[in-house]
Amino acid sequence: MKFRKFLLLLAVILPLCAFTAHKYYFSVTQADYDAKSQSLKIVTRVFYDDLQKVFQERYDKSIRVDASYDQEKLDGYISRYFDQKFIVTVNGEQRDLNYLGHKDEIDYVVCFIEVEHIENLKSVSIENTLLMDLFPEQKNVVHLNTGSTKKSFLLTRENDKAVLKLSK
Repeated sequence: MKFRKFLLLLAVILPLCAFTAHKYYFSVTQADYDAKSQSLKIVTRVFYDDLQKVFQERYDKSIRVDASYDQEKLDGYISRYFDQKFIVTVNGEQRDLNYLGHKDEIDYVVCFIEVEHIENLKSVSIENTLLMDLFPEQKNVVHLNTGSTKKSFLLTRENDKAVLKLSK
């Protein structure tokens, strides 16, 4: 009788534990081309705990992705990580990212980036492998907007590049 109760309890608890342990891994990026300033303005939202885990794995175990950590130092880590994992190509040429800073939201960090001096935009490509080295199931959503053309992409480890070609 005790064994049956144990099995019943186990049958109820195990699925609940598996359900609560499951987590979704994703980020969302909005990239808007501003023809007036000739720049691509990029806003990326990443869950702060995922970003902290990858920073602790790659750089330093003591990094905290919250307000208690030195924000200038944190911006340095974010900028460095984006330079390695977020590649923007404009008209076939890889471009430098101008990391502007970040702000904290309830569950995620909002990162602000700009790619400047874009004349005669014909194509834009974003290769986004943020968090994919630590979380194989990571998905990165990218929304590209050039004013007249809007397109969204779901990037995975197997398909990590969003390409938008404009016909002019």
